[in-house]
Amino acid sequence: MDKRTRILLVILLGVLAGGFLGMHFIIGLPWGESLYYTVITLSTVGYESPRHLGAAGQLFIVCLILTGLGTAGYIIGHFSQLLLGEKLALILGKGGDRKVKDLSSHWIICGLGRYGMEVAALLLKEEVPFVAIEMSEEKVSEAREKGFLVVQGDATEEEVLSRSGIERSEGLIVALDDQADVVYTTLTARHLNPALRIVVRASDNQAVSTLYRAGADKVVNPVLAGASSMVRASLQPTVADFLELVNISRKLDLDFGTLTVHPESYMVGHSLSRTSIRSDYDTTVIAVIKADGTIYYNPQGTYIIEAQDQLIIFGERNNMAKLREDVSCGICTETIETDIATAEDKTPS
Repeated sequence: MDKRTRILLVILLGVLAGGFLGMHFIIGLPWGESLYYTVITLSTVGYESPRHLGAAGQLFIVCLILTGLGTAGYIIGHFSQLLLGEKLALILGKGGDRKVKDLSSHWIICGLGRYGMEVAALLLKEEVPFVAIEMSEEKVSEAREKGFLVVQGDATEEEVLSRSGIERSEGLIVALDDQADVVYTTLTARHLNPALRIVVRASDNQAVSTLYRAGADKVVNPVLAGASSMVRASLQPTVADFLELVNISRKLDLDFGTLTVHPESYMVGHSLSRTSIRSDYDTTVIAVIKADGTIYYNPQGTYIIEAQDQLIIFGERNNMAKLREDVSCGICTETIETDIATAEDKTPS
């Protein structure tokens, strides 16, 4: 609340208090009637005037009405201007550029069609910072009303991608309808940020190889993915129901995730069974992706962890977040290493 609004509220309370006291001391009404007649007078409801109203009382009522109407009208106009200004700022995106400049390690969504809107809603639910790029004014207004941060423009243009903070972003999701725009946006984004992770939507299987050559890290074909889900739901309903619980409903609060082993991590050189991933974080390692791309599915407990290994993990989201935090910042590293050494000493030779 700004200073001007606070002053106006104080003036309004002063008028109410003055009318209340005047009704009691000047006109001689009881306290209850004083409050009643003050409210109906200022609201111009038009009920009958107080009984036995003398000249002084009539003059007071006239002054109260003039003062009250002027004050109320000014305050209503002020609040209407505030509400209208906020609405216009929401539609026009006022302040959006400043917020985008403050973002880093965020995601950029290109296109707010049906697919892009769903992606944005999921990122918002997961509290992942993102900014969307959309040309349609109608879709931009709708997205901003939902609380999305949006840059209006053409995602194929370098200037628009730069305004979205692509140089500081972690990844790009391209959900445009036109396949040529998807390819061009991917090429442009890869040029602006070579380290960017780019996930794109393909409209058909023929476009998949083209998009990978353009620089996409992952190409998703919604039609193929939907067909695979339908087949799984038909032939393996139990598995399909479980994956739906994990990925869609979140009822189990479970999720899949990744954990990249830093060269200085306490895990390097130790076997999976000697780490605290399972015991302290109740998280399961379901696969390991080596730096050269080799994949080990369902690794045994004797697997020796190496630097830059990417662990595909599964467990409760809170536990996985705690695991990433502890590993990334080295919390309890000495304690964990001591526990590992103790466990190894107790292991029969």
